[in-house]
Amino acid sequence: MQTALIIFICSTLILTVLVGIFRVEDAREGSRVIMVRPRSFFDKIVKGAAERLSKTDTYLGRGFTRLMLHYAAHGILHRLLTFVGRIEKKVEHLLRSNKQVAKEIRIGKEKTYLDKIADHREEVALTEKQKTKMRSHE
Repeated sequence: MQTALIIFICSTLILTVLVGIFRVEDAREGSRVIMVRPRSFFDKIVKGAAERLSKTDTYLGRGFTRLMLHYAAHGILHRLLTFVGRIEKKVEHLLRSNKQVAKEIRIGKEKTYLDKIADHREEVALTEKQKTKMRSHE
């Protein structure tokens, strides 16, 4: 809990400092206040990459990029469909095996204690002949 609170406080302080810096830079019409050289260097890198990408996009045409995105989306969706198909087969296999186990349990269910008592009672029960013989000696 303490670690999370410390991280939260530090993040809030950093955010507040950054907001203050950007507000000051906006007030100075975009002139930088902190880390002027590194930020200018990164700006040059980003601008160069954007120019190269723009030239490449113009050279290849906008349709090429769109087509490549469609192929990428198609590949991802195809893999997703294959994955879902495998999951479906595994779930169907589990359903079948569960059904088989339930069937085996239903067929070979063990007798309860009361069932065993009833069976024993039938085994030791007297026949009609024995009953009449015992009644005659009374």
